[in-house]
Amino acid sequence: MQMTKYLIILGPPGSGKGTQAEIIKDKFDLFLFGTGDLMREEAKRGSEIGQKFQAVWDRGQGELISDELVDKFVDQKMQEIDLSKGVIFDGYPRTIKQAENLVQILKTKPENIVVVNIVVPKDLLIERMSTRRVCPKCDKIFFRAEEQKIKSCDDCGSALIQRQEDQPETIRKRIEVYEEQTRPLIDYYKTNGVLVNIDGAPPIDEVAKEIEQKLQEILK
Repeated sequence: MQMTKYLIILGPPGSGKGTQAEIIKDKFDLFLFGTGDLMREEAKRGSEIGQKFQAVWDRGQGELISDELVDKFVDQKMQEIDLSKGVIFDGYPRTIKQAENLVQILKTKPENIVVVNIVVPKDLLIERMSTRRVCPKCDKIFFRAEEQKIKSCDDCGSALIQRQEDQPETIRKRIEVYEEQTRPLIDYYKTNGVLVNIDGAPPIDEVAKEIEQKLQEILK
C-alpha cells in the first residue's frame, strides 16, 4: 500500500500507548494528536468545554467523555493543525461513532488509516497504573515512583501526584469501560482499516522496535 499519513494507536489504559505514540511521531515525522493531553490542557484553562471534562474526571468513575463532547472538541482542534504532515491519534477515537466521525474529518477512506493495537494482560495494566505518578506541572510520567523513592520530577522539581484516574477502583472501572465501549473498535478496524496487533507486555524499547518493524512493512 502507499504511505499513509494517518495512524491511530489503540490500547487499554496503562498499555503504554502514549509513550509509543511519542516514539512513532518522531520516527515517522507525524503530528501527535494526544487527545487526553489536549483535554487536560483545556481543563486547566478553565474553558466551558474544559470544565465539562473536569467534571467527568472528578466523579472518579472511569467513564468516558460523551461522543458528542469529544467529537466537538476534536473537530475544533483539528482545524488548528496542518494535516499535510500526517497525524497519529492517541486517545481518539474510542468508540465506533468517533471512528466514523474521524473519517469525515480527515476526508479519507477507512482503509487509508493504520491502527496500532497494543495488547496487555489486565493484571499488568492494574499494576502499571496503580504505581504510576505524574508531575502536575509538566505531565511527565513516573512508573513505580514510590518503590524507587522518587517523590519529585527530575525535570522541573514539582512534587509528584497520583491522578484520580490511577486510583485502584477507578482503574478497574476504566478497564471495564474500555472492554465494553472501546474494544469493539478492534473488530471495526479489522474490516475498516489496517489493524496491527502489538504485544505491549515487554519493555518500552522492545515494544517500540516491534511497532517500527511492522509499520515499515505496511508503509513501504
